[in-house]
Amino acid sequence: MAKSHEQKASGLVRAFSGALCSLLLGVLLAGVYLILKPVEIVRSAPRDPVRGVRYFVPGGGVTSAGMGWERKQEALASGMSEVGLVEGDLNAWAQASYPVDSEVQAAKKEARFLFVPGTPNFRLAGGELQVGVVGEFVCFGSVRELILQARGGFERDGAGWRYAPQEVYFGCFPVHRFPVLMASLARRLKTEGVLPSEVGLVLHRAAGLTITADELVVRMR
Repeated sequence: MAKSHEQKASGLVRAFSGALCSLLLGVLLAGVYLILKPVEIVRSAPRDPVRGVRYFVPGGGVTSAGMGWERKQEALASGMSEVGLVEGDLNAWAQASYPVDSEVQAAKKEARFLFVPGTPNFRLAGGELQVGVVGEFVCFGSVRELILQARGGFERDGAGWRYAPQEVYFGCFPVHRFPVLMASLARRLKTEGVLPSEVGLVLHRAAGLTITADELVVRMR
């Protein structure tokens, strides 16, 4: 009788373990599918978006910004009381701060598995800052475009500020629905060397960060 109960218990454990493994595998495969699912890059948000389709609207304005972003960068470094950064300023700074790495481009030709992030892109919309990165995933000679995009504002973090997106998508995978992943992303952004030193300094010294319809207004202490 006792042996029968042990066999039933053992069978129940195996059944539960098998079901759990199947569930985890299903979640993993679903996550990979959503990450690799193509994202539509468009110039403006569609009036009638297609259900199930994820869109990415890049920010622009680099040409119109000219070299004005350099003067604003100097103003921030000198502690000017308030500086307004438009979309073009942010994207001109990003292009200058994240140049194409020729060694990484060469490594793509021989890599089996490699993710190469592109230049960060900024867009101001709806009182939020969108940060997007269009990268390339190399897999045995095949190259697939992967897009990471986040939308949100800033919040105080200890003695400074941090970017606190409310919505984050990697491909079509909703990262923001998983608190553990969001916490990991936040820790990653705090890691030394991830953000340029000038950005870290501004986030530490700023008295306020406000996003308007067309500007990121930085108010220094």
